[in-house]
Amino acid sequence: MIINAPIWRNADLIRIIPITRADLNQAISRNDFRPQDTPKPGKARWYSWRDAVAIAAAQDLRRLGLGPSIAFGLVQEQLSPFLRGHIDKPDDCAGVFWLIRPSDDHLTIKTPCEFIRNAEDEDLLIAPNENACIIVNVGRIAARVLCDLMATETAKVIREEFQTTEPVM
Repeated sequence: MIINAPIWRNADLIRIIPITRADLNQAISRNDFRPQDTPKPGKARWYSWRDAVAIAAAQDLRRLGLGPSIAFGLVQEQLSPFLRGHIDKPDDCAGVFWLIRPSDDHLTIKTPCEFIRNAEDEDLLIAPNENACIIVNVGRIAARVLCDLMATETAKVIREEFQTTEPVM
């Protein structure tokens, strides 16, 4: 099943990623993260699978110690455009690594990065004269998030079927 429509709500992402509602709202209002779908005023926000993968990657960066502004800024400036421009379906994320290469002593949202597909171990090695880089396994994040999103969809279908069946006496 190819997932390409923005079909997940805040509550789904909060359970799956995990991220708090406040952190998700802050990422959008203060940290310039822009999901694919822009809701009309007063309407609920919906997220695509690309948004879910991007938010999960930002949360992983936050677990490494990056602040929300840098984590979501990197995702908005670099990962989201890559996902939207080079990834057509969820399976295309398999084997994708995001290498974030900080400059001499700091990390900004304009920090150079590259995306590598189906990398071998030597592709991820850092030369002795280079700064350490952050390696984000986008393929693994996507697989984890998509598995959880599909489980959510399956649970919804089961609940709907259960509610429409008549009790057996």
